[in-house]
Amino acid sequence: MPEPTAAQLKDEGNELFKKQDYIGAIIKYTEAIASNDKNAVLYANRAACHHALNKYLDAVDDAHMATEIDPGYAKAWSRLAASRDALADWRESAHAWQKALDALPKSNLSPVERQQKEQYSAHLKAANARLNGPPIVPLSMNEKLGKFPWQIATDMLPELRRAGPAKVSSSAWVIALAYEEFSKGVESMKGMKIIPQSEKPGTFVHRGNLEGLTDLSNGFMRDDRVFHINQPNWIEMYNQQVYFEVTARKAWDSEGLETVKELAQKRLKENGWDDVRPALAVTVRAWLMRAAFEGGLRDQPQAGVQYYRRALDLVEWGRTIWKDVPKSSRGAIFEHSFLIGIRSMYLKMFMNAYTDDPGLDSKFPLEQLKEEAEYLLKESEIAVQTRSDEPVDPGFISSFIVYPNGLAHAMLGFYHVQMARYATNLVEKMFSYVKGAGEYTHASSKYPEDDELRAWYLNCTMDCMRNAGVPIENFLMIATGLRDSVPKMQKIWAVSELAMGGRDQKIQANLDRADELMRRVAGKTLTLEDPVPL
Repeated sequence: MPEPTAAQLKDEGNELFKKQDYIGAIIKYTEAIASNDKNAVLYANRAACHHALNKYLDAVDDAHMATEIDPGYAKAWSRLAASRDALADWRESAHAWQKALDALPKSNLSPVERQQKEQYSAHLKAANARLNGPPIVPLSMNEKLGKFPWQIATDMLPELRRAGPAKVSSSAWVIALAYEEFSKGVESMKGMKIIPQSEKPGTFVHRGNLEGLTDLSNGFMRDDRVFHINQPNWIEMYNQQVYFEVTARKAWDSEGLETVKELAQKRLKENGWDDVRPALAVTVRAWLMRAAFEGGLRDQPQAGVQYYRRALDLVEWGRTIWKDVPKSSRGAIFEHSFLIGIRSMYLKMFMNAYTDDPGLDSKFPLEQLKEEAEYLLKESEIAVQTRSDEPVDPGFISSFIVYPNGLAHAMLGFYHVQMARYATNLVEKMFSYVKGAGEYTHASSKYPEDDELRAWYLNCTMDCMRNAGVPIENFLMIATGLRDSVPKMQKIWAVSELAMGGRDQKIQANLDRADELMRRVAGKTLTLEDPVPL
């Protein structure tokens, strides 16, 4: 039986696409591309499938390839533009929408082409409006508010070290050591030298530290609360650092995931690990920081999810095909702790993306968030059982094993709270809040007494308990734990992003509620067995 042609495979893919079987369609288009990799339509069609699956970076890769093959293919440009829109990359989307318009005939347009022109023009106008909107204010913290957590924690470290094992459980270890690495990365950025070349006017040579991106991303992965910008040219310095490292390491800054996999294996055969290891490390770490910038600085968590997912996919792939290769060869990015770090950041960004697009029909489904949280929980438990004897600092254990476990429980708590909001009957709603309270209680127990997240998740527990109508006695028990945590938290975390978001006022509201209930119990208008009134 003869092999199907590229045209036949394309037709089969088209039929599957019409049935909304996008994964099946991708398989057919991929098989067709294997037969004919110079067909722009095949790449554009596969881009449409990726877009429908909310895999916007993959859609960008395929649509871009289609425009490279056929620069006059308007639909390819429109699919590239639509995917850039989904990533909130307004500058690139505006450019692509303009290219889509330019690719249409100048006169004698068909009805379909007139409709395309109207659509492309409207999207171009919208992209330009977003592009010319208010400037993004870099994430920064006002020093007038007081000392930052990392400054207080750094001052505490000498005493903690002298105390030995008795003081291992403190968030000071986590945030201080995160700051130590993050600040090393910033110093590398500040030390970058850009030297004009007299023999080649208009050209420059970069000289600097090739470990800057490693230090920045390591610090961020230890505790993302350490991220801050303290000077106006921070972003410019960061971009120069990335350019320097990408160029020096010959990393992949614009290639798609599958292309990176293919080229990495090819370079490994030709040049060995000393060439591929740093290239992959820079590639993955740049994706991680890009995700952080998209979700934090630009407040576009849907784009942040895409970059974290890409980094996660590459690391998981590398851990599979190079599972027997030692760390000294393949590098730190394929270690289990690094994988847990990425998965933690991905999960938080996914929750933020859901919050921006809430509901049962969200592009970031609650069931997927639950699955990711359960997977992180499993990974963190495996890490406890399989941890090597390699010596690490106390902050490392918290950052890459204990805190991720707490985060997973907190995300499961968030999931149950959201499900309670969409419950169709009172019993189902109350049961979801009870499960949410249980997960938040588990989450709080994974953090030291002086970490703000311990207090915060106890506060979330109390929110769930109020909505579930649990016995007052149980509510007051959690309130006692929360009341004990607050002064310890304030020692380090008086100034934080969570604090500036109303943390202390929300905690005080629950503690005030507990005080009111105790007065009513003392006055015999309520009993400890009564449910917490709404």
